[in-house]
Amino acid sequence: MTALSTISWLPLQVSVNYLLTQLLNGIALGMILVLIAFGLSIIFGLMGVVNFAHGEFLLVGTYVALTVIQITGSFLLGLIAAPIAVALLGAVVERFTLRPIYDRDILLQLLLTFGLAEIIREVVMIIWGRTGTSFPTPSWAVGTLDFTLFTYPMYRLFVISLAALIVVSVYVFLTQTDTGLIIRGATADREMVNALGIDVKQTFLVVFAIGSAIAGIAGALIGPLRSAYPTLGIDLIIPAFVVVVVGGLGSLRGSILAGLLIGELMVLTGVVYSPMSNVIIFVFMALLLLVRPRGLFGREVVE
Repeated sequence: MTALSTISWLPLQVSVNYLLTQLLNGIALGMILVLIAFGLSIIFGLMGVVNFAHGEFLLVGTYVALTVIQITGSFLLGLIAAPIAVALLGAVVERFTLRPIYDRDILLQLLLTFGLAEIIREVVMIIWGRTGTSFPTPSWAVGTLDFTLFTYPMYRLFVISLAALIVVSVYVFLTQTDTGLIIRGATADREMVNALGIDVKQTFLVVFAIGSAIAGIAGALIGPLRSAYPTLGIDLIIPAFVVVVVGGLGSLRGSILAGLLIGELMVLTGVVYSPMSNVIIFVFMALLLLVRPRGLFGREVVE
């Protein structure tokens, strides 16, 4: 092989097309993590709630999408049904479980969402079974695209493109609409927004539903890449929390940058030494927090 077709590290030798493929795989994984972290950041940024059940919301999205696809044969219908179903689930959870304890100890919120995660996972296993189920790739995205130096699966490009579109849409919604202005205002000064006659509790409901819906979309998108199995939420929520911490609690732009960094770090570490791919993100997080305790874009808390 020529120097143009191969990149060598001692003792590793990797072809250029393989490396480029893995870089795009890192972006695809990173965009899924961005979607999960986006929901977490929106909920935490406004409500101050660390939602341990967020991974199970993603899990429900995966299985709802799979069920709709099995019934209708349409991946797009599954992709639409998943966020709607999970948004409704999130709204119910916020209204009947979280809302009564907003003014209580934050430890109670953590224990509640952890318990909800266990309950949702068990319900999923009762309904859909304890073994994994293959999740079909849509027929229109089965092939690959030729980029001359390498080929890449169409479905992964679809994941990257749609996730980027959702991220931009949510960001525009939060920064350019009246509802987004209320949400950002409530994040900065909840009491002032209440004093202006705006129902902050209703805003909480909308925000929790939006954050949950984004997790539902992530669950539907990850299905063809990972299949559907009961611990999928656990496998993804842990690196998603790392993304939130690295990016800065409640920071949307931090979630975007950190998600891409963590995705690339996991995939490229897997190329070099796969057993370290899940460990390296915690090493990276620890080193970053030593230098910048509030994360990349976290707000400094003034006592």
